[in-house]
This record gives sequence, C-alpha cells and structure tokens, in this order.
Amino acid sequence: MKVFLRTISLSLVILLGVLAWRTYQFTPPEQGAVEPLSKESWDSAYLAEGLAEAIRYPTVSNKDSQQVDRQAFADFRAFLTERFPLVFQRIPHQVMAGDSLLFRWAGDNRDAAPILLLAHQDVVPVIPGTEQEWAYPPFAGVIAEGHIWGRGAVDDKASVMGILEAVERLLKEGFTPPRDIYLAFGHDEEVGGRGAVAMAQHIADSGEKLAFLLDEGGVIARGMMAGVSRPIALIGPGEKGYVSLKLTARGTGGHSSMPPQQTAAGIIAAAVSRLENNPMPARLDMMADLIRYLGDEIPWYQRVLFANEWLFAPLLDRILRATPTLNAGIRTTTAVTMLEGSVQDNVLPITASAVVNFRIIPGETVELVTQRVIDIIDDPRVSVSPYGGFGSNPSSVAAPDSAGFNVLSDIVRQVNPNVVVTPRLVVAATDARHFEGVAENSYRFIGIELGPEEIAGIHGTNERVAVDSYRDAVQVYYQLIRRSREL
Repeated sequence: MKVFLRTISLSLVILLGVLAWRTYQFTPPEQGAVEPLSKESWDSAYLAEGLAEAIRYPTVSNKDSQQVDRQAFADFRAFLTERFPLVFQRIPHQVMAGDSLLFRWAGDNRDAAPILLLAHQDVVPVIPGTEQEWAYPPFAGVIAEGHIWGRGAVDDKASVMGILEAVERLLKEGFTPPRDIYLAFGHDEEVGGRGAVAMAQHIADSGEKLAFLLDEGGVIARGMMAGVSRPIALIGPGEKGYVSLKLTARGTGGHSSMPPQQTAAGIIAAAVSRLENNPMPARLDMMADLIRYLGDEIPWYQRVLFANEWLFAPLLDRILRATPTLNAGIRTTTAVTMLEGSVQDNVLPITASAVVNFRIIPGETVELVTQRVIDIIDDPRVSVSPYGGFGSNPSSVAAPDSAGFNVLSDIVRQVNPNVVVTPRLVVAATDARHFEGVAENSYRFIGIELGPEEIAGIHGTNERVAVDSYRDAVQVYYQLIRRSREL
C-alpha cells in the first residue's frame, strides 16, 4: 500500500510539474514598446460626415442581379469621385464585373510584390418590418450620440471610406508608396463576391503574387471575454468556409385526421434534432492561440486549461460550447435556418425540408461536412443536397508572426495604446477568400472598436460606429500604407 501511495504521489507531482511547465511556456510573443500616435491632425467631424454620406446610398446587393439598384452604385461611385478627387485623378482604376472598383497605385519599387487593401461597397438589406426598430433611419446617415448610424456603418463602408480617406490624405502630402498598392472595392461581397473573383483573376492573369492583403473581418472588441478588461484587437489570419445543405423528406400526404406514425415534417424534425444534438468535433488550436496572445489579461486557470489542451480538451469543449461567440471559433457550426412543410395546418405534407447552414473551420472541407451530416442523420428517407448555389472551403491560415501581422499589430497599439492584439479566426465569409491563389498572407481587420450592442448591429438593427473609433480606423490605414515597405 505504501508503495502504491508513493507511486500515486509521485505521479501527481510529475503531472503538476508538467502542467506548470507547459503553462509557463504558454506565453505571448514579445511585442516591443511603441510610441502612441497623435490624433490632433485628424478632423473627426469631417471624417464622420464622409462616412455618413456614404451610408445614404442604398447599395444593397442581391443574388438576383436584376433586383439590384444599379443607380445606387453609380451614384455612390460619383460621390466617391467627388469626395476623393486625387485618388480618381492620379491612380489608374477600372470598373469590373459591373460595379467593383480596382485601383493600382504605382510605388517606387516596381520589383517588390504589391499589397492589396480590400473592402466592399455593398450592404445587406434591412429586414422588412424592422425599420421602426432603428433609432435613426437605416439609410439616413445620421450622426448622433457620438456615433455614425446606418446600414454599412461597420459592414463595410467604414473600410471603403477609411482606405480612401487615408490614400487621399497621403496624395495631398505628396506621398509615393514604396511598392505598388492595389485598392479593391467589391460590389457584391454579401452575396458571394463575383466582383472579387473578377479582380482576383485579373491579378492572377498578370502573374503577380501579393505580399500582403488586408480585408474586413476582425475588429477591436470591447467586453468580448469575461475577465478581460482591455479591448481586444482581433486580427483574422484566416476565415471559415461556408455551405448550406437542404434536407428533404417525402410523405404520403392526405388529411391530418389520419396521420401516419411519422410525417415528412416529423422525419425532418428528427433529422434536425440529431444535427443539433451532435455538434461537429472541436478544434482548439486557433482558440488556444487567441488565449496565448492575451497573456496575463486572462485568469491564470484559463491559461492552465489551454496550455494543457491534451488533458483538458473535453472540459474546454463543454465550456466553450455554451457561448455562441466562443463556440464559433472552435468548430464547424450547425445552424438550422429554414423549415418548410405543409401548405395548411390540416394537410399532411407530401414534402418537408430544412436548410442548415455550416461555417466550416480550417482543416475541414465542404465534402467532409456533407458526409458527416449524412452519417449523423443516418436516415435513408432524408436526402441531403447543396442549397444556394455556392459553398466554399475554409481559407488558408496566415502566420501570426509574419512581418505583415507584426507591423499591423504595432500600428494598432500605436493608435489605440490600451488594446491587446491577438489573432482570431474570422467566423464569417469575406472577399479575401477569393484571393487565395494570389495572396501570400491575408489578414482581416478594421480598426474600429465595437461593444456587444454594436456588434449585434452588424446585419442587424441599429448598425453604428463611434465617431472617434472610425477616425482611429482611418489612421490605421494611413500608417499601414506609410509602412508598406515593411510588409
């Protein structure tokens, strides 16, 4: 017995030592001190009015191109031409795939690989019937309560306008970039990104490779994680894939007074229930990177758990699964979004269906997810087919220690000295994925600070961005261009 107890004690000591050592090594990379940048020369009111005016153009995209208000895009382009005369006069550009804009700003060193700053002009529609729930009309471009309000204030006219404000100022200052810079503004990112595909193909046809690409996606999140008091700058080194699958079952139909044991709707309900009760497997590596970069900002016990994923993975899975924003960062998510059955309450459905949307984590594919769905449902009465006409695999994941990431991190900390910077997988789709074949390192970030209510406004109600926060985002773009030699 004594030998047994000594063995147990020794094993516990060894285990605790391993946990402690791995936690000690689980530290963020060294980030040098940076000098805060002055904001005095930036006119916040002028910048805010520019973004507010941009919001007033209802550049809503639609999968059916015949339903798009092309005049809104033409008017928006005319506004951009007037607002940024030097950009349109001095930088050659072309209109592609209808309304996408691609500029190429020639730099001093034509042999250096170019970089690309990417954003999109289009916005999602306002859900009919919710207009009265907005504090200010969604396309009025109101500046009030320290914010710029309206559809596109965050997603993504803040990026379009922010990039162009920075470039226009640099041209006024006589600046020439040290390398060529592409500016790309898609017109249909919200419905698949045909414009981005065309622009990426144009660059590919030239035989060029991009040294660095920056798109929207990550933000400076305030109040995102319990126990972390400082805002977190979430720079996205990659993004999840996307596919929607339609589940269909057939029944006999007939009168509801004489139902079978299970109707077509019941079959679909059971299939949906199995999918929701059997989530896709967790992959904790990218979430562990996020936690590691936060360092001492998070409680020590969280660092212990993530530093020793080999032991605590099941526990972490259960904890993270309970919070949608965190769950989205560790697995391919399952979201039942559409259901259809009978046309009347007393008629048995001949056909019932559901549409389930999956956001696919890097390391998995559309094909793998589809097969998993079939296996989980395990019912030959349910057919599974693609829905919506397109899907995409996850992007590659750029290195969080590249020159581009480090330069961007330094600039963000200079503009916002209180933030902590960390990589974080972008859970939504962006146009950046279409440039996979030509971009060496793609990141997703816009330097605006958003709290929980502001994040909820993206694609929702009361979309808005703080005036001072938008000014900071413009300054990030400005400094990034100035330091583009280092990317």
